[in-house]
Amino acid sequence: MREALAASPSSLCGSAPLPAYPAPDKPALVQSWLQDGHQDGPAPDCRGLRDHDFELLVRLTGSYTAQGDLDAQLARMGAVSLLKGATYWSYSDRKRLVLFQEAFAVDAAGSLRPRADFSAAELRSGAELHFVHSDNRSSKLSPYSLRLAQSTPETFQVLIENTADLRYMGLMLVASREMQWSVNIERLGPSRWGYRSLLGMRHLHLGRAEQHRLSNLARCVAMFDLLTGRQTDIEPYR
Repeated sequence: MREALAASPSSLCGSAPLPAYPAPDKPALVQSWLQDGHQDGPAPDCRGLRDHDFELLVRLTGSYTAQGDLDAQLARMGAVSLLKGATYWSYSDRKRLVLFQEAFAVDAAGSLRPRADFSAAELRSGAELHFVHSDNRSSKLSPYSLRLAQSTPETFQVLIENTADLRYMGLMLVASREMQWSVNIERLGPSRWGYRSLLGMRHLHLGRAEQHRLSNLARCVAMFDLLTGRQTDIEPYR
């Protein structure tokens, strides 16, 4: 039995049990927690993230159908070039927009030299791999890391982090390593997969906390939609 992670006044993390997976034809369950703000129930377990002192958490729980084995799902997580052109629902603009203008794997930390997407074998090496992308709010390429954190014959977990400060017009948005996003994929049956993601933001800069909550919630849903080929109506999650 896992140790319970006690919540503290400075953390949104707790030990609430994980929710059940919705069926593949049902909407994903999206929950968010904000210090001194919106909180969807008991504090979640942050065990998949490196830190626990977060000001914002967004969790998505869903399931989907896809052919292939576990390594095929892992390779799909390594196909970072497919981020390019992905869309999301913008709460501020009240319409769908392209989220990522550019995205590609790079050959080393700090590099902008493109390389092929990451294979399942590369991820299974346990190495920290690197990619960059630019989004619709900034044309600058921002660096991220991707690594396989855990793996069993039936499931895996990857962890994605920003590896440099993210800025907008010179102002701090997210400090290096302060955005941590874990994704768990679990085999539920033939061609059926469970999906859980947990995004943690350690410090919220530049703007209202509620803006951060909605923006990051929309991004988490967009990533699930990209993987599953959906286009989720996220207005009910407001």
